Amino acid sequence: MIPLFQRYRPAIGLGVTQIIGYGALYYAYAVLLPLMATDLGLSLSQVFGVLSIGLFVGGFSAPIAGILVDRYGGRWVMTGGALAAGIALVSLSQVYGSRSLLVAILATEFAAMFVLYDVAFATLARLKTDVPTQSSISVVTLFGGVASTIFWPLTLFLSHQIGWQSTWMVLGGIMLLVCVPIHWLCLSGTVRGPSEKVQADVREDWPELPTDQRLRGMVWMVLSFVLSGYVMGALMTLWVTNVESLGHSAAVAAFAGAVIGPAKTLGRALELWFGRNLHPLTTSYVSLALILVGFSALLGFGTTLTGLLFFAFFFGMGDGIKTITRGTLPLALFGAKGYGARLGWISFVRMGVNASAPFVFAYLSQVYGGWVSFAAMAACVVAALVTLVFIPDPRKITRLLGRS
Repeated sequence: MIPLFQRYRPAIGLGVTQIIGYGALYYAYAVLLPLMATDLGLSLSQVFGVLSIGLFVGGFSAPIAGILVDRYGGRWVMTGGALAAGIALVSLSQVYGSRSLLVAILATEFAAMFVLYDVAFATLARLKTDVPTQSSISVVTLFGGVASTIFWPLTLFLSHQIGWQSTWMVLGGIMLLVCVPIHWLCLSGTVRGPSEKVQADVREDWPELPTDQRLRGMVWMVLSFVLSGYVMGALMTLWVTNVESLGHSAAVAAFAGAVIGPAKTLGRALELWFGRNLHPLTTSYVSLALILVGFSALLGFGTTLTGLLFFAFFFGMGDGIKTITRGTLPLALFGAKGYGARLGWISFVRMGVNASAPFVFAYLSQVYGGWVSFAAMAACVVAALVTLVFIPDPRKITRLLGRS
């Protein structure tokens, strides 16, 4: 009998690197960009505008990463991506103005698409294991949920102790010394050929969408991903700034934000244990509903610590589950063939649109305050929830065809 750790070694290894990847390549911006803006003589909207450009350009690398994983597996792709990301993070410590900041962020976000969730999900689908891909995805996201819990306080502490320049160097060093060897060692298993079938991940009564419904399903699914992702693209980078505008300190913002991580992990654990019999469409409804409950609390009593914690808990639960559906819903609706490339193109569209989110919401925060910014985010969640209604349910279609 294969030991449990050995069976889940790729998923556990990727789980660890996702903590570091999202912590260094995503959450650190919320703490360090405002400090960089002050020292570089730039406005908050300027630095987040640069980040928006970086996110947009970085999205172009997502399809490339997905196609490479489909053809060759993820070991070389993710190892090289971690190496490039580590060097790019170190380069952020050397910026001296808006142009150098743009170049460094472009490099960082381009490399990020080779190490974060989408390419990790595709990598797991290509590996020959006896663990269903859907289960492996859930395990990876269990780890990734604590990235904000670890890296927001860590980044805040380091920035106060050694400054933002040295903090970026430390984060780059962690990426190089930890993620590079883990990707190389944990992803060393046999890779499936492009035409080989992936380990069954869904129940037999969960059919794929028929050909004539795939375009409609893809459009509405991607639109829902884009709308919900638009919120995530701004919330994590502007959390500290927005919460401060509500009358709280940066320390309180970091404390409340640290709750999001464990809540994500709890949501993902519940999905792993109880959600296996729920179709990813149903899980998507649940995730967005939880996020909306959190925003209702934030807009209702966000001036209190209780309101912040209530939001952090429900938002974290919902977003944690939503991250899983980002990998499992395309798999359930469209199947495993071309899965990596499909995730890459979905990520490209999502990143391309969502790239403007930090700039747009930073502008709203700067001009109108945190309340308006948070309200606009809540509106995006409502729209994302509504779009799910228009995704064709393949189970219902199959039942209707069976009766005719």
